[in-house]
Parts: sequence; C-alpha cells; structure tokens
Amino acid sequence: MWVIAAPPLFAVLALAGAPTASSRWPLASELMLAADACSFAPPDFKRQLAKHRQRLMNGVRDAAAAEKGTRDAAQHRAAAARGARAIVTMVRDHHPFSEIAYQSGGIVHEIAAALPYDGKPPASSRFLGFSADPFRDPETLAAAALPARGPQETYDAALTLATRLLTWTWKYAGGDARIAAQYPDAKGPYVVRE
Repeated sequence: MWVIAAPPLFAVLALAGAPTASSRWPLASELMLAADACSFAPPDFKRQLAKHRQRLMNGVRDAAAAEKGTRDAAQHRAAAARGARAIVTMVRDHHPFSEIAYQSGGIVHEIAAALPYDGKPPASSRFLGFSADPFRDPETLAAAALPARGPQETYDAALTLATRLLTWTWKYAGGDARIAAQYPDAKGPYVVRE
C-alpha cells in the first residue's frame, strides 16, 4: 500500500544530482498544466483522472513541494520516464486509481521542472500532437526537443510532453490509446484552451 502523504515515488527516487539554474514554475501554472495535459489523454484514462482530480492535483503539489532544485532538465525528464514505467506497474498490480492519479501528477511536475518557466498560466494552450512513433520508450518521449523559445511555447511543450507520457502509460498498462493516431503532430497544434 502506498503512503498517501508521500511525494510521488519517482520524485523521491530522483532527488540526487547536480544543481540546476532553471526557473521554478509557479504552483498555479503546474496545476493548470496538469488539467490541460489530460485534455488529449486517452478517454478512459482522462475519465479516471477527472474522477480523481484532487489526487492528481495533490500529486503535482506534493512533487513541487518536494522539489529541491538540485536536478537538471535531463534528470527531470528521466524521472518523468521512470514515473511512467512505475504507473504501468501500478495499474497492472491493481493499485487504487487514486494512487495512479497521484503519481500522474508527479509526471506533470517532472516535465514542468525540465523546462524553465516562471509565468502565470497562459490564456490559451495548445497540444502539439503525438509524434510519428507515439509508443516509443518513455525515455525517448520525455527527451523530445520541442520549441520552447518563450512562455507560450514552453508551456505548450510541457503540456505536449506530459500528455504523450500519460498516453504511453495508459497504452502499456493495457488501455485503449488509439487517440494518438487521431492527433498527429504533423497536423497540430490542437487547441486545449483559447
């Protein structure tokens, strides 16, 4: 049984590394990012995350609170990939979905922490789409270089990476992830909020 008050497991496992100078996301921006990242997640997974919305948001909050600022972007991306793999195991082992939602919040935080951003949530957001190979290993998905030249692009890049990892997680946990074929990056971006 998971300890409910603990930060997401992969955030705890990744607390070592060299200091980083990246900007820390305001909590409100990370919470909005979590909500936005669910927009293009597989429908069954999205419904479960919505049902356990508070646990998802608590996962983001706790991971952000546990953040020491000692890891670089690559370490955050690697932690997000490890988190995706851990969630697959949790689903297969029939852990309560409230805990899966909580750990999903940690993935969102890790992706956010990998991309410097210090602004409030943008008025609009876009999902850039799924890559040509949306079910490659999560390490490759998390490491994808997306345009992030300003606040809007950075937010959209984080949203896209988090969504891709959530979708990978659902697919390898045995869920229906056909949504990836419906929203290719070649035809994106796709509006999440206007």
